[in-house]
Amino acid sequence: MIVCSRCSKENQDHYKFCLGCGAELPRQSSKPRSFSAPTPPGGTPSQGRTTNAPQVPQAQAGRAEALASAPQLELDPAPVEPARAKPVAVEDLLPPELAPLGEETSPCPHCGSQVPENFRFCHVCGDDLHAEASGEAFGDAPAERVSAPAVADAPQPAAARARLVLIQPDGSEGESFPLSGGRTLIGRGTGGIFANDAYLSPEHAEFRFEGDQLVVKDMESLNGVYIRIEPEVPIELFDGSIFRVGQEILRFEAPVAPDPAADGTQYMGSPHRGYLGRIALMIGRESTGNSYPIPPQGIHLGRERGDVVFPEDGYVSGLHCRVNSEVGHVFLTDVGSSNGTFVRVSNESYVPQGTFVLIGQQLFRAEY
Repeated sequence: MIVCSRCSKENQDHYKFCLGCGAELPRQSSKPRSFSAPTPPGGTPSQGRTTNAPQVPQAQAGRAEALASAPQLELDPAPVEPARAKPVAVEDLLPPELAPLGEETSPCPHCGSQVPENFRFCHVCGDDLHAEASGEAFGDAPAERVSAPAVADAPQPAAARARLVLIQPDGSEGESFPLSGGRTLIGRGTGGIFANDAYLSPEHAEFRFEGDQLVVKDMESLNGVYIRIEPEVPIELFDGSIFRVGQEILRFEAPVAPDPAADGTQYMGSPHRGYLGRIALMIGRESTGNSYPIPPQGIHLGRERGDVVFPEDGYVSGLHCRVNSEVGHVFLTDVGSSNGTFVRVSNESYVPQGTFVLIGQQLFRAEY
């Protein structure tokens, strides 16, 4: 008999796991017994070699010679596992006090051995036979089964129809954000790649599809949404239009004649000279810094050349963009800059395939 070290229950010698607690039982040495003659204390000389070992008495030598000449039995050192396909007789496995005649058995779901129904653990593999049925082994309630119709009726997540690919500062691509065919809201409250951008409003922008076209809407955010314009494609500027060149945010202000006073007196000012308006650096939501007048022939902006230069902004190209007038309207044109010129979305705008979108301090490329 083998006594379990955990619960002290007696088990038969050929059991591998305790019938009381399922713990693994200690094994007897699986080393096969040798049927060859024992080596004498002085050693046995090898063939073809001489040795100075003391001579073996004749009686012992004769016995050793007889044993050596006897046929040797070769044993398989590997322990023999019980066959799973062939059921094991209950009378051979159970102690007499636990195996009354006519005891009903059931196959172990793990190894297939026949185990009495009043046993909790399989004596062959140690599997807990009651765990799947009652869940008592881990103290869990039985799992609730969900029928197929309930799963089929569950709401499925909307399939992604487009995505925003993050562009790293070195120009490489980062992670992407999926856009569904419906309404997708983006902001600091969205979490993920937007959570740590302090320049994003909690609800910053909304993306949706109108037919095959992607549309972005500014949700009255504090810092706005910017769309990169195509090189050499003029974009009309209106009074209050905001655009971005490198790290510089500028606002176009059209000239507006002041209304006369209440008594009809006109305000006096310098000669107009045909100015198209001015661009002012935005240093706050309603605060401006330096302002630059736009003469009738227009102006160029850049880091090294142009009428207005930003020598300390490394994101501005040598010659970046121009503002000029055509047929009575004022236009902004990118002249092939490296980092592009961005115009702020006033309400909502179409986002063509491959367009770059600037949201907060993060640059994305729209793909669909």
